[in-house]
Amino acid sequence: MISTANIDQLIPEFLMESGHFYLIITDVEGRILKANRNFERIGEQAVNKEFWKYLSINSAEEFNYSLELMLSAPKITRHLLLEHPGVTDQSFSQVWWEFSVITTPDMDISGIIGIGVGMQFLEQEMPWNNLVDVLGFGKITLDPDFKVKAWDEKIESWFNSSSQNWTDAPLLNLPPFRGGNELNFVLKNISSENKPKCFLIQARESEGTFASLLVKAPEGFHLFLVPKELASNPKSGKAPFKSAILESIPQSVLVLDSSGKLVQQNELAKNLGRIWKGRAYSEGHLLNFPNQSNRFNKLQKAIDEAKSGVESDLELKLLMPDKEFAFWKASVKVLNSEENDGFHILIFVNEISSYKHEQIQLNRENERLRELALSPSHILRGPLSSILGILELINPKQLDDEGQKLFGYLKPLATELDQTIRQHAKKMSAFD
Repeated sequence: MISTANIDQLIPEFLMESGHFYLIITDVEGRILKANRNFERIGEQAVNKEFWKYLSINSAEEFNYSLELMLSAPKITRHLLLEHPGVTDQSFSQVWWEFSVITTPDMDISGIIGIGVGMQFLEQEMPWNNLVDVLGFGKITLDPDFKVKAWDEKIESWFNSSSQNWTDAPLLNLPPFRGGNELNFVLKNISSENKPKCFLIQARESEGTFASLLVKAPEGFHLFLVPKELASNPKSGKAPFKSAILESIPQSVLVLDSSGKLVQQNELAKNLGRIWKGRAYSEGHLLNFPNQSNRFNKLQKAIDEAKSGVESDLELKLLMPDKEFAFWKASVKVLNSEENDGFHILIFVNEISSYKHEQIQLNRENERLRELALSPSHILRGPLSSILGILELINPKQLDDEGQKLFGYLKPLATELDQTIRQHAKKMSAFD
């Protein structure tokens, strides 16, 4: 799910002009509001037309079903391999799409964004977490000899490139990229082919890891970067516990230093990372959730408060890929060093999905029992109120002696029954 006040500002210019990514924005009914240049290869003048019309019959059914799922559960991201019969190049007849819901800051659904890639990307292991990460890419423009010609504001903010005089400098000579074996290998092997290359760059000065994409362009090449992990102090903090101690704890344990950098974790915590993120969290990097902030804002807030010495307990409720909710209980504790040289933040996480599901089921059953217990009260109160109203209309003086005698019994009994029903309903309402 992506929140934005202005959809037009959501899409970077390079993505609209991309020849490698497909991009569409639709309304809640699947009608195309915006499409990039690459999608025009599939269907010209696609704006205001239904997206499913550019799909095969089976893919259209799958997309429409997924659209309903996303609108009913906006936090779900859908990954679909769809067939586009209209694509002229047969190697691109299948496109891997990622669809996410777009909301306003007030959480009203405003549309759906879809980002797709062709088969040439699926042959590689893309080093970003989700296709939506391309919205955060920074761009460096290179000439055919891999000399820097231009860069955007994101690159400037990450590397302070203006002060280092990047213009016309060979990319591999720049301090952040100097000595990068992976980058050097990619540059040597891309010039003879047109396929884009996906890889990781370990930037030297910032000590940050960047997911990268190198593609051919009319002026030479475009190098797209997005931070893979937000790095902090390049020196890894000292592990405060022996591994055997952490492994003996029957919970996921993550140990952070005072800046929030992960310095130690047990095997259960690594498995937890694989569930939450798709892979274990990296030690030596800040523990944060840049692409999942909505899911982990409570935990991120607890970590930030722990840096000020505040401990907390919280519960996390996450919608999993199988469309079921999973629950975890987390305790964020502060451990002061015996040498008075700082402190560590300990995060204990325990999955409580089974307990929570049983609790939810029990609450549902209790609610049904309460409704069954209250239903006689609701059923009887209506007719009894009518009876009491009629009794109020009767003038006993107009009755004979026998009628007055029976009336003297009837009204108190009806009033007593009304009070009994009210007391019963009051007792049952106490269980709410």
